[in-house]
Amino acid sequence: MSKFVITFIVPLKEYSCELEQTLRSLAWQTEILSYRHLEQTVVGQFSDPALGRRWRQGIQRTSFTYLLLDPGVTCNLPERSAKLPQPQVWATFLASIFYVGKGKRARPFAHLYQAASVRGGATTKADKKVKRILKIWNCGLGVVCLHVFQNIIPAEAFTREAAMLDALGLANLCNTRGGEYYGVAATWSARQKKQLGIYFLYRAMMVFLNEGERQLRPADIP
Repeated sequence: MSKFVITFIVPLKEYSCELEQTLRSLAWQTEILSYRHLEQTVVGQFSDPALGRRWRQGIQRTSFTYLLLDPGVTCNLPERSAKLPQPQVWATFLASIFYVGKGKRARPFAHLYQAASVRGGATTKADKKVKRILKIWNCGLGVVCLHVFQNIIPAEAFTREAAMLDALGLANLCNTRGGEYYGVAATWSARQKKQLGIYFLYRAMMVFLNEGERQLRPADIP
């Protein structure tokens, strides 16, 4: 039975070795939760940014990180998750992510505005991310924009973004470059950085499952 489960959840994408391990281990949730101390270390350093060093782009807590998901992959995963094996829920969530970003205010909508401009003929400039958005829209679906880790300073947002990018691997995303680490996380090994990213992704999945799937279609773009 265990062999069947492991075979069943192997994704089509190939992630970092550390993330792949969570897809092949029966104790995957326990392993992921063991990475919590890494986040606590990072958060502890950014919790009082007014003390000590200066951080990139200041210390106002106006930043957040976000994930763009393909609903053609999730198929309303929050609604279906209770009836699926948890490893399959995890694998499906990971496979649905096509972009990891950080920003302020309406930053995620900038990608949708760009796609809407291409769709309306105002411009022909379309990168890999925009093409993915257009493909989703052409299928009659909407892009899922998942906001996570909100009200943080820019340096922390950069660090969280970088960790998730490293865990997933740029080859599986529409991002064109990796992220940047700040603070103590910048001194960690590649393995620790990916473990940190895995924990962030797990927390993001829990937010998605709790909040539900909300799609943004062309008609939703002001």
